[in-house]
Amino acid sequence: MNVLCQLLFFLLSVNFVIPQGPGSGQNGNLRLCIVEGRGQYKRGAKYCPVLDEENSKIECVLGTDRLDCLRRISKGTVDFGVFSPEDLVAARWANVDVLVTNELRDRDKQFERSVVAVVNKRILPDSAAPLTSILRNSSLCHPGVGLDDLRPLSDTLSGYLESLVLTRSCDPNLSLSENRIKALAGFFDRACKAGPWVPEPSRNAELKKKYPSLCAACRSTCSETDRYWGDGGALACLSEGAGDVMWSELSDVKAYFKNTETSHLAYLCRDGSWQPLANNTDPCVWLNRPWPVIVAKRKAAAAVIALTQSIPSSAAAVDRHWRGALAALLELRAAPVPLYAPRTPLDHLATARGFREAYSQSGCDPPRHITLCTKSVLEKNKCEWLSEASAVYGVTPPLQCAMRASARDCMAAVRDGDSDVLVADSDVIVSGIRDFALTAILHEATPIVEKTHTVVAYVRKDAMLKKMSDLRGKRAVFPRYDGVAWHSVSKYFADKLKVPCEHFISFFSDICAPGVQEHNATIEIIDKLTKNCLKEDGNGELNALRSLIEGKSDVAFFSMNTYNKYRANIIHEPWAQNIVEIIPICPEENPEYCFISWSNIGHVFVSNKNSQMRKQEITNVFTKIDQLFGKHQPFHSPMFSMYGQFNHQMDILFHNNTKNLASDNMLKLNPYDRIPFNFERTLTDVKTDTCQTADLSPDSSFKSTPTVFLCFVSLVVCLLSR
Repeated sequence: MNVLCQLLFFLLSVNFVIPQGPGSGQNGNLRLCIVEGRGQYKRGAKYCPVLDEENSKIECVLGTDRLDCLRRISKGTVDFGVFSPEDLVAARWANVDVLVTNELRDRDKQFERSVVAVVNKRILPDSAAPLTSILRNSSLCHPGVGLDDLRPLSDTLSGYLESLVLTRSCDPNLSLSENRIKALAGFFDRACKAGPWVPEPSRNAELKKKYPSLCAACRSTCSETDRYWGDGGALACLSEGAGDVMWSELSDVKAYFKNTETSHLAYLCRDGSWQPLANNTDPCVWLNRPWPVIVAKRKAAAAVIALTQSIPSSAAAVDRHWRGALAALLELRAAPVPLYAPRTPLDHLATARGFREAYSQSGCDPPRHITLCTKSVLEKNKCEWLSEASAVYGVTPPLQCAMRASARDCMAAVRDGDSDVLVADSDVIVSGIRDFALTAILHEATPIVEKTHTVVAYVRKDAMLKKMSDLRGKRAVFPRYDGVAWHSVSKYFADKLKVPCEHFISFFSDICAPGVQEHNATIEIIDKLTKNCLKEDGNGELNALRSLIEGKSDVAFFSMNTYNKYRANIIHEPWAQNIVEIIPICPEENPEYCFISWSNIGHVFVSNKNSQMRKQEITNVFTKIDQLFGKHQPFHSPMFSMYGQFNHQMDILFHNNTKNLASDNMLKLNPYDRIPFNFERTLTDVKTDTCQTADLSPDSSFKSTPTVFLCFVSLVVCLLSR
């Protein structure tokens, strides 16, 4: 069933309509790039067929995420799509050549959101004054920050508003997140900043204990359950006199105080002046956020405008034909509002006061960042888009992207301080710890066992091999030397079959473990472990499978995931079309799962030299990125998918099967604590507990002592001792 699900997911990840070359679609049709949302926002499968059936001259193309659609429009492979203003900010670095044609408004106002500051008049001086002198030592009702784009204040917008009042704190001994909290606590006398301050719960508790004044104005818990948490909570905080000042969405302020006495309240303006709250139809605004927009490639802009003008405002609600389907796909609640003339994304964003400036804030000097080392051009490109998307939502320190030729080169770069982070699979975990003094601070986790990095002994069914001891004298193949399979199998043989490391390779008649030449091995060992390998092409798991299929080995050690792909016939290689029945040999100690080991599919590695503060900072950044762009992100359609395809390729930078990033504590929690033979738990001392080149012997004379002989010797000893 899981294999079938993987196949269906793959089919759904390609276009609904196969492109017929660059530019417009078949017969000059317009191509709409859509992103499937969740729940009620999952509309592609329902409405795209309607466009085809009724000859609408519009084709659906399914994108991985919104930024993927924006890249496709810029490249000319699709014609238009719907985007948030944050999407346009994230794409500005890439110089995408697109035009904004329409705004998608559902109310009669110029901007979707307008943020205002409301104060209690008791803190106001007799005349206009600098903001700092008005607000210093007052009490702040902070709404907290939201991860999504549905709440008025994201981390970035909240930080921008604070920067208009506060002096930035840049203590090098504190994380950037704590510096910001410290500045807020030092400026206001007290506040209610309820909800999480950083993603990691224990660190969040530490900060709240260290800066208690930022919880002093809260009603109870200073958490998301506090009465003063969120947008409505901040309004209640001000209304009930717990605080003196707050920022909020203008429409929320008007609705909350509609039938309330407001003579004691005022709008505070950015220039230090103020305006009455009552009967004020045009209050001073600190920040505007534009509406979502339709973006088109230049050559298609006129056609897209003409198309949108043909959609009536009621189409989504009442039209059961293609215009209604199109309105639903564009998520229209009213007719699209055309601009006076199509304009570039940056020109469009410039119409909203403060919005572009919020995403151009200067940081501390010297600047602080986290450099992620990538191993290919495609990985680096995905990293750069992830960096921009993260910056939009206030993730600090910002990500930077570097590139090296291989995982080992990246490990060296992290060790030497040229980079801060490497994301890599479990095959490098031993060498990372042993040779480069790295540690994994987070893991790419999935609760589905067969999607983890498993190591299974597979044999041909007709070989009649039933148990591990039957493998003595057989030909073995590993995906790579020094990887998870190598260390898992050698350790299992040492512990269970009493085959020590020095005799491990002589246990088999022939053995293939590519990559040993990178590990300072003798010529004799290199020849022993590589002479019968397939040509190394970087895909060790498939090469191990191929060796078994083609009869060049008797046992191959690789993952359930690779086996499932072969069984589902989705490995598109000529040799894989030769269907041979292969079966696993289960360890006697693990008949339920049948693997020799399992480990997480990937890890976030940093240097052991990092301070605890720096490790916490990196952990918080990647945890926040996981919350924003992982499998459980807060947007109804994803802005960016860190675990999704990139440029039509799987497992770029992060693995597609990852559910979330987790700390070491995950191994103590359900279901991981109940799954035996975890590889990471065995890594107590990799220098003494793993099988390395210095321990190996090419001597083929090793034969395990026959069990009957051992029993006879034991009996003689026992009789003589009586």
